Amino acid sequence: MKIVESKIVVERTASYSLVLPENKIKSVVFVIHGYAQLAKDFIREFDFLDDGATLIVAPEGLSRFYSRDKVGASWMTKVNRDDEIGDYIKYLDRLESSLTELYDISSADKIILGFSQGVHTAARWFTESLYDHSQLILCSSDFAADVDFIKLKKRLNGNELIYIQGKEDAIVGIDIFRKSSSLLASNDIAHKEILFEGKHVISKEAVSAAMRK
Repeated sequence: MKIVESKIVVERTASYSLVLPENKIKSVVFVIHGYAQLAKDFIREFDFLDDGATLIVAPEGLSRFYSRDKVGASWMTKVNRDDEIGDYIKYLDRLESSLTELYDISSADKIILGFSQGVHTAARWFTESLYDHSQLILCSSDFAADVDFIKLKKRLNGNELIYIQGKEDAIVGIDIFRKSSSLLASNDIAHKEILFEGKHVISKEAVSAAMRK
């Protein structure tokens, strides 16, 4: 029996959730969820950013599955990883293009925030996107070592990358955080560390501090 593996490009329907501001949009925050989360649930964790002038956007990973009798989503696996990375970068760019057509965000600050598995997605999208973004905030994960650091530095263009970590995080320990911080430093990527007293969660205080810079 001869088995041949091949590929075909298809259309996909992607989901995302929004918090629409009541006033003129001054900033757009893309929040990239972690493994086994859903956008509609994840976006609720950012109620503290709902100030009436911030458009909060939670894209959802393209792969869904059952996890402990609940549905979760994932951004990628190690199978055909390059294809999946390319697919979600195109998807996120397509989403931003659509938002540009729907809302007046031309003069707004555009921030990408990634949590857990979403950190790798956020870092790769920030680096490879067709669009420029003003800030990259990474929460509770190691850093994607395959990112093009030369391109990342150019994209940052003097803006600090903010790296957030909980001191009691049992999923991503402080040692992993330190190694990733050293990786960034060794590639001449300016970044600011924010540690908080907590576990593998979104820290409202830490994220608020990051956005105040």
